[in-house]
Amino acid sequence: MSRPLADAVARERIRSDFDTTFVVEAPAGTAKTTALVDRVVASVAAGRSTLDRTVVVTFTDAAAGELKLRLRAAIERGWADPRRTDDARARLRAA
Repeated sequence: MSRPLADAVARERIRSDFDTTFVVEAPAGTAKTTALVDRVVASVAAGRSTLDRTVVVTFTDAAAGELKLRLRAAIERGWADPRRTDDARARLRAA
């Protein structure tokens, strides 16, 4: 059985605390892009934001390209997920 990550609480807060603006800094390979994608998808699904009103800043073109690809894939998985509410799925489909 795997142990929870030491920063699991912080990762969950990044994903779900929509009333706070975050700056996420960490070394390469620490799942920053995953955390950002999860946050954007959760925000759109919850109706707290839309893609055209969301800003995510990266520092390289490569990181921006990777973020775009992962975000599109996560949105598609989200609207196809039958566990989500109809409203959440509709918001993600519209994204």
